[in-house]
Amino acid sequence: MRLLSSSALWWLLLAAIIIFFYLLKLKRTRTVVPSVLLWTRALQEVEANAPFKKLRRSLLLVLQLLALAALVVALARPLVITRALASGSTVVIIDSTASMSARDENGGSRLDRAKQLAREMIEGLGGDDRAAVIESSARVTVRSPLTSDVAALTEAIAQVKETDAPGNLSDASRLAEQIAKSERDVSVVIISDGAGSPIAPQNDPPPELAARSSEDSRAGAVRFVRVGRRSDNVGIIAMNSRQIGGSSRREVFASIANFSDRDRTIGVEFKVEGKLIDARSLELGPNDRRGMVFESAPGQGALAELRLDVQDDLDADNVAYAFLSSTRKVRVGVISESPFLIEALAANTDISASKISAGSNGAEFDCLVSDGATGIEGNRPLLAINPPDAAGLWRATGQRDHPEITSVERSHPVNSFLSYGDLHVENVTSRETAAWLKPIVSAGNDPLIRAGDDGQRRIVMIGFDLARSDLPLKVEFPILLANAMSWLAGKDSPATERAVRAGQPATIQTAAASTSITTPDGETHEVASRDGSVVFADTLRVGTYDVTAAPPFAASLLSEAESNTAPRDSIKTRAGEARGQTETFYSEREAWRWVSVFGLALLSLEWWVYHRRILV
Repeated sequence: MRLLSSSALWWLLLAAIIIFFYLLKLKRTRTVVPSVLLWTRALQEVEANAPFKKLRRSLLLVLQLLALAALVVALARPLVITRALASGSTVVIIDSTASMSARDENGGSRLDRAKQLAREMIEGLGGDDRAAVIESSARVTVRSPLTSDVAALTEAIAQVKETDAPGNLSDASRLAEQIAKSERDVSVVIISDGAGSPIAPQNDPPPELAARSSEDSRAGAVRFVRVGRRSDNVGIIAMNSRQIGGSSRREVFASIANFSDRDRTIGVEFKVEGKLIDARSLELGPNDRRGMVFESAPGQGALAELRLDVQDDLDADNVAYAFLSSTRKVRVGVISESPFLIEALAANTDISASKISAGSNGAEFDCLVSDGATGIEGNRPLLAINPPDAAGLWRATGQRDHPEITSVERSHPVNSFLSYGDLHVENVTSRETAAWLKPIVSAGNDPLIRAGDDGQRRIVMIGFDLARSDLPLKVEFPILLANAMSWLAGKDSPATERAVRAGQPATIQTAAASTSITTPDGETHEVASRDGSVVFADTLRVGTYDVTAAPPFAASLLSEAESNTAPRDSIKTRAGEARGQTETFYSEREAWRWVSVFGLALLSLEWWVYHRRILV
C-alpha cells in the first residue's frame, strides 16, 4: 500500500493533544459520603487523570486514537493492491479483427472472452469512475463515450460484433489516448490477442517515456490484456491470377500456410463461377507454407473460389476469391476520318478498332465511336464526338466561344487520371440532352463532356469538335479514349472490384437509382447509386455478396498476420512496449472511503462506550 497525499500524516500530531487532555487533573466537586466502597471505579478514574502520572489503561483513549489514525490515513488517500483489470476511469479498446474470431477459448471465440472481460471491468468500476468503449477492426468505432452509465456501457459492449477484416490497433490507440488526455486519471486498456500489425511508434519515444513500465497504474497508462490460448490454424494468405501468354486462359496462384505445430493434410477445391475445376490434397508440415498453381482457368470475367477442407481455429481464411478478368480485347467500330482519333485508339493494345461506315448497326462490336457523323441509332454503347441532333438524346440550342473548364466530376471512371487543366477549346455547342446524360466536365453552365446509362446502353458525348481544340495533342487524349472505351464496354471496374479484401469498399456499376446488397450473413442493405455506381463499405465478412441488377462480388481475408493466430506476448505503443497480462493483473485502487467509514465507526463506538459508562 502507498499513499497519494503522505503529507496528511502530519495530522497524527493531534494524538498528542488527546493524550495531553487525559493527563490533566480534573476539577471535581467535594462531597462527603458515608463509604467509598461503591466509588472504587470513580477513584480509579481520578488516579488515571491525575496530572503527569502514568496513564492507566483506558478504552476511550484507545478508541479516540484509533479513530484519529483512521481519519488521517483516509486524508492521505491510501492505494491498495487489488487483482482487477483496471481502476478508475478507463477507455476500453476491444479488438474485433479476424483473428479474434478464432475458436480456442473452450469452444467460444476470443472476442466472446474479450467482451466478457470488458463487462467484468465495467461492473468493477467505482461510483465516480467512468468508462468509454472503442471497437477496433478495419475501421475504428466509438461504441460509447466516457460515461458512468453501466447499462449504456453494457449495451455498447454487446454491439461489438465479429468481423473477418484485418486491421491494427494504431488508430484506436491514438483516439483512446486523446480521450485520456482530455480527462483526469484515465487509463487505456486494450483487450486483444495482439495479432495483426502492432501499434508502431510514430517516432522514437524519449527515454523517460520509453522506460515507463507497462504495469504502471497511473493516469494515461496503456495496458494490454491478452486473450487467446494457442495457434492451430491453416489459411490462404495470398491469391492472384495472370493471363497465359496471348491466350484467353489464365493461371491462378495461391499461397497456403500452416501456423500450427503439427503436420496437416488438407483438401483443396478450386471453383470458377461455382463449377468445380480442380481438387487436390495438400500436406503441410508445422509452420510450413506452400504455393499452388491452377492452370487454364477461363479468363472471361469470372469469379474464382479457392476453399480448404480443414478443421482449425479460424474459418475466415479457409476460403479466398480472385476475379479472372476478361482477356478479350474491346472491339470498337469507328465512324471517323480523324487520323488523331484512329491513331490514339490503335495505340491501346487492349482495343481492337475497325473503321466502319455511317449507318452500320455495329452488332459485332462492343462499342462504337462516332466523330460528327450520323447513324448512331441502335443499342450499342457509343462515344459521340460533336454529334448532330439525335431525337430523344440531344438537341443543339446555341454555341459558346472559348469556354473555360470550371468543374470536373473526378469520381466518374471516364475522368480517371485526367486533369483537363490546360485544355483549350475554340467553341462548344450548347445542347439540351436526355436527363440521364450527366455533365462530367463543364465550363460554367455549358457541359463539355456528358456521360450516362439509360439501362440499355451507355453513352459518352464530347460536345465540341476535336479539330477546334488542342485535346488530340495532349498526352491525356489516349487516356480519355481508353477510359471511355473501358466504361462503355463495362470493363471500367478493376479486377479487384469483384474480389476485394474484407474491410475494403467495393464499387458496383449500375444504372439503377439504388441497389440491394445481401451480405454473407444474410443481412440486406439498400444503397443509393451516384453517377452510375454504388460504393459499398460494409465488407466486413468473408464470402459472396449478392447484388440486384449486377454480378455478385466476394471478399477475402488474405492476411498472414491475421491467419497467424498465435497470441502475442506484447504490443508496441508510442510509449514503448506493453507486455500482455493474461486476462487479469494487479491494480491499485484508492481505499480512503473504506478507511473513513472505519474511522467514523470507531467514533460512534467511543460515543456509545462513554455514554454507557455514565449511565451505569
